Amino acid sequence: MKKVFERFISKVVKQTDGNAEERKDLTEELLSHLYCAYEDLQKQGFSHEKAMELAMANFGDEKEVGKQLQHALYPYRREMMLSLASASLLFIYSTYLLQLFTRGHAEITWLCLAVLISAAILTLTLHPITALHRRLTVNGLLIGHALLSIYGSLLAMDLETAYSIPLTIFSYAILLFSIVLVYRTTIYDFPSSKQTLEKDARRIHFINITIGLIVMALSLFLLWAFLIFAEEIKPTLLLFTIPLVMWAITYTIQLHLLATGRKKWTYSVTALQFLWIIAVIMIWTL
Repeated sequence: MKKVFERFISKVVKQTDGNAEERKDLTEELLSHLYCAYEDLQKQGFSHEKAMELAMANFGDEKEVGKQLQHALYPYRREMMLSLASASLLFIYSTYLLQLFTRGHAEITWLCLAVLISAAILTLTLHPITALHRRLTVNGLLIGHALLSIYGSLLAMDLETAYSIPLTIFSYAILLFSIVLVYRTTIYDFPSSKQTLEKDARRIHFINITIGLIVMALSLFLLWAFLIFAEEIKPTLLLFTIPLVMWAITYTIQLHLLATGRKKWTYSVTALQFLWIIAVIMIWTL
């Protein structure tokens, strides 16, 4: 009986996007409900086999129950991820084909990378892999997707006006959607079990994601400007990664401090992080 119930609940839980720990907790909770239903049916006089059958039948279809749980735990998340992946693939192929037919050449490297990341987002949404660290994996894909969307928007802008304007607007919408999903994934969908101060953790995540996006945008802009005027690529280009490295280190420190309950130290590091990054950017612009 135990194995039958576990297989049944496993099919339900597979429909949700939780990490391994969350799925384990959900499995235990659902199994508890199923066992309770089974025991109630036995008390009503049903045989062992019939009670098992009715308990699972009353529980509902595995896939349907799983979808309902997914929607309850992560409202519209799967739909949003699927929409992002689908819209991205539409934009990628449209831009590539228009480049190919109107200019005679196209960015095959961008096509391959962009399709790969969009396909990965689509695959992980439809078939979650519990062994992966969900937040890091999804955010990594979303950030990579956002960077490729920026490059894609530049390619779209280079097309004829009739195609350029709608595709550029479309690419900006996709980029904004990616950023929104980064916020949602980090702050709401996959909170860390190590953080007991949830409100402060959300605040720290929001601040750091915002700072990270600003730092990344400025770093890319300065790198682009440097490459335009530089005669050759030099090792000094690595200097443009300093603010990002500083941001990543201080972000990690903040989360560690918050996990140990040291709120004042956490916000002190947040303020220091902000000042460091401003100082580095000011030095760059001198």
